[in-house]
Amino acid sequence: MRIRNSKASVSELRTAKLFRNSRISIRNFHRDERGQDLVEWTVGLPVFVILCAGIVFYAWMWWNQVAAAAAVHDGTYLAAMRGGDTGAGYARTQRMLRSAVGGFASSYSIALGADTSRRSVSGSVRNNSLFSLPYLGALPLNIQAQSFQRLEQFYGGPPTGWW
Repeated sequence: MRIRNSKASVSELRTAKLFRNSRISIRNFHRDERGQDLVEWTVGLPVFVILCAGIVFYAWMWWNQVAAAAAVHDGTYLAAMRGGDTGAGYARTQRMLRSAVGGFASSYSIALGADTSRRSVSGSVRNNSLFSLPYLGALPLNIQAQSFQRLEQFYGGPPTGWW
């Protein structure tokens, strides 16, 4: 639309310019990059948040596994040092778990047992609970650790048939 009359009103000039610009923007729509960063953020941000949440969940599981393994090993070792005193070993295991994972330690089951025939102490720590996340539901959190220690100051002698 070409305006030939120089006495055209301001509104006619604006309408003509708007129409000309809209034809250009429709023709160049596929080449225009305005709003592209908003689309990229809209697509990329949820993926990034899910990835970060997965990393945090994996780190929490790893920390729980390491804490459980260290606690059961230390508690079993203490019980073996004290001649099979499983009470002291249980208290040490519980204290180490509580200091590492806080209130989450109450969901762990701890079992220590002395075996007098083999002169040893064995222990295990288990946590088979469900960890609930929004939109994902319940995820299993299976943490298990075991330890076996010989009683201190024990020499079983040579094996049978040694001589």
